[in-house]
Amino acid sequence: MVLLAGLLILVLAVAAAGVGAHDPGLVVMGASGAVVLGAPLGFLLHVWLPRRRSGPPPTLTPAPDCGERGVRFGYAIRSYFWFTALVLVTLLTFTGTALVAALSGGVPGWVFAVGFAAPALLLGWYLLTVLRLAPGGLTLSPAGITHRGLAHLLRVPWRDVQAVGTVRLGTPSIVVRAALSDDTVVRRHTGRFDTGELRFFPFLVVREYWLANDPAMVLDALTFYQAHPELRGELATPDALRRIAAGRTRD
Repeated sequence: MVLLAGLLILVLAVAAAGVGAHDPGLVVMGASGAVVLGAPLGFLLHVWLPRRRSGPPPTLTPAPDCGERGVRFGYAIRSYFWFTALVLVTLLTFTGTALVAALSGGVPGWVFAVGFAAPALLLGWYLLTVLRLAPGGLTLSPAGITHRGLAHLLRVPWRDVQAVGTVRLGTPSIVVRAALSDDTVVRRHTGRFDTGELRFFPFLVVREYWLANDPAMVLDALTFYQAHPELRGELATPDALRRIAAGRTRD
């Protein structure tokens, strides 16, 4: 992260020098470098730096691919912005490199062009799939817990949930430890090409930096309704929203 910040300062200095010297070439080079370096740096800062959650409160909506109403904790728009910027910059870098290699001509040029065009196509398909499925979120319904990730869906019934907690899996994450059963539902919209949460299947993993709401509030709700099966029916009603808003899920 420090290296990226240093390089970003350097390319911004190049752009500033270009402005001062009235050199469009330096300005374009510096600005392009700033975009390429700014996207990963912004995403890393978003993931690692603590921040105040100012997202909308949980809502009562149908669970994805289920139809049963439940309390939904949505993904943050800011997280989508930085992730999309990172993937898009990487996609444009691969695409630009492939075009330059193709224009250079010759067999080596075309080999390099194909080598860079293939991951560019893969990234483009992945980004379109992520945006088509957006927004992600975690839904608690009377029947179970549904996580709509970037490119996957995982639903586990309450009876299979063994424990709920937080674990550091590279980044702080909420983990629902669940057993696999015939009622477990998993859908991989991009196959094995995903962000890694399904590596822990049948456990349900939510990276905290994706959540628009305070992760502690989400964890409290999960823990409360896992411990109180007699109250899970209210997850389909505004009663659950009022309980969560009032902080009455903290046992």
